[in-house]
Amino acid sequence: MQEPVSIRFITPDDDLVALTAMIHAAYSERASVNLLYWATHQSVEDTARRLQSGQGFVAETARRIVGTVTVRPPNPDSEVALYRRDDTWTLSQFGVHPRFQRTGIGRRLHDAAVDYVRTRGGRIMALDTAAPATNLIDMYGRWGYSIVGEVDWRPQTNYVSVVMSRPI
Repeated sequence: MQEPVSIRFITPDDDLVALTAMIHAAYSERASVNLLYWATHQSVEDTARRLQSGQGFVAETARRIVGTVTVRPPNPDSEVALYRRDDTWTLSQFGVHPRFQRTGIGRRLHDAAVDYVRTRGGRIMALDTAAPATNLIDMYGRWGYSIVGEVDWRPQTNYVSVVMSRPI
């Protein structure tokens, strides 16, 4: 029987070394097929910087972080026009430890992030993911997202990404 999972904001007391290790594990399947997501190799300092750009959430069970997502407010400097819109927030650094994938934790993290954004006046949730990651694109489609464009983050990645969005 799986232990209860709680969703909460990331706090300054959270162990960023453990969080970074969990992110690496969450993205290990992507790395195994040679998709160079930043999360496959980011440093602890990268994790801290990425959290500073928005509000982080964690899924926790037995005081162990098993999932995370960060939502970012509109970014007027973004390369992606949609991300510059004042009503659009983005999901990033979204992952669940492989042992806890396909249990609904990712959806719970997503829904907590959407609720947070809604209370701050956001009207659109957006994200980008590797175009070859069709299983992720299909999952986001089931969650109400549609492909609205693409972006090429190379050389930071080794793939073209699709941009997806949904109303909230």
